[in-house]
Amino acid sequence: MAPGKRRIRAVVADDSRTTLRAICEYLEFAGLFEILGTAADGLHLLQQAERLRPDLVLTDLHMPRMTGLAAAKELRKSFPELRIVLFTAQSCPSLREDSLQSGVDGVVEKSQIPDGLMEEVRRLFPGIAGRG
Repeated sequence: MAPGKRRIRAVVADDSRTTLRAICEYLEFAGLFEILGTAADGLHLLQQAERLRPDLVLTDLHMPRMTGLAAAKELRKSFPELRIVLFTAQSCPSLREDSLQSGVDGVVEKSQIPDGLMEEVRRLFPGIAGRG
């Protein structure tokens, strides 16, 4: 990372420990992110975001106690400047449209991680996540 550029402060949520670990390891390896915390369900995600005030939330769609989409709707009400990217195993144009209308900034299919995730991050944080 170039001197003077700050890292993107992120919270990552997924109920699969394996997926959660893999995404966090990739983000840390990319060098653009500071992982502030993780969550295994939507309610814990809300608590983490409230407590940690990240720049970015990356959340799985399907999680127990509250879906990622429901959590995103709640987060959007309290934190309008927060960037939210939803990831899912589903490939469904209506899900993407519903998610964007609900306040999600981007949707990435799990099969498109890591490249699709980095494309969304570059789009949402052009000054931080340069093309390098």
